[in-house]
Amino acid sequence: MKIHIIVLLTLIGVGASAAEKKPCVFCEIIAGRIPASVVYRDDTVIAFMDHAPENPGHVLIVPIPHADDLLAIPVATAENMMRVAQLVAFGIRKTDIKAEGFRLTLNSGRAAGQDVPHAHLHVVPHFRDDDARAILPRSELDRVAAKIRDGLKEPNKAPEPTPTAVTPPAAQESRRP
Repeated sequence: MKIHIIVLLTLIGVGASAAEKKPCVFCEIIAGRIPASVVYRDDTVIAFMDHAPENPGHVLIVPIPHADDLLAIPVATAENMMRVAQLVAFGIRKTDIKAEGFRLTLNSGRAAGQDVPHAHLHVVPHFRDDDARAILPRSELDRVAAKIRDGLKEPNKAPEPTPTAVTPPAAQESRRP
């Protein structure tokens, strides 16, 4: 009876060792066991070049602690991911990539097109009339990553919002003829 239970548990995956489970590719990159062209890293996120970029400069912002999807990312880490995305976009703008715009995408769940089960935010530079995926060798990804890292060295400041004068509704009514 004991042997039958062990065989059954083995067949359904209960008791499988960590070595038998397929490791998360992003966790492997974070641990340094898989090479990546890293652009930025702090205590909560890492940013590296996408290995199959949509366009030159395509960067992934990934939470360092494993999070399966958007809903598993701690709020402070999600906020930092957006801050780093903006920082990376500023860095890209300082390179010769000459991006005319950026698209940020975070697919959450298989149904939404998430292909790696570790949350990640895409920062994709865009250009007028671009529609092809760039296939770049590792050496080119490293070169572009170095340019973006250099762009991050200079202080970045988002433009301050321009204050607008707002007339209170009561004042608007009093001006009516």
